[in-house]
Amino acid sequence: MQYSTHLLRHWRLTIGKNIHQHRAERKIPLRKLARLSGVSERLLDRYELGKNEIALDELLKIACALDINIVNLLGIPLQ
Repeated sequence: MQYSTHLLRHWRLTIGKNIHQHRAERKIPLRKLARLSGVSERLLDRYELGKNEIALDELLKIACALDINIVNLLGIPLQ
């Protein structure tokens, strides 16, 4: 199945915005999230800006470090 580059960019931006929002709500500096998740600070910054696609394992590491469900980062409302 082919996805448009527009749709993929939208998902990158949505996930990045959600990472940033949850990190800000918890007052966790980027450096600390990098340490907690094992994902480099530079890569986290690129994820938050929507510049890089994020692999599922990286997303799971970030969600665990933020102590949230991965669905919160995907922007899918829990029922």
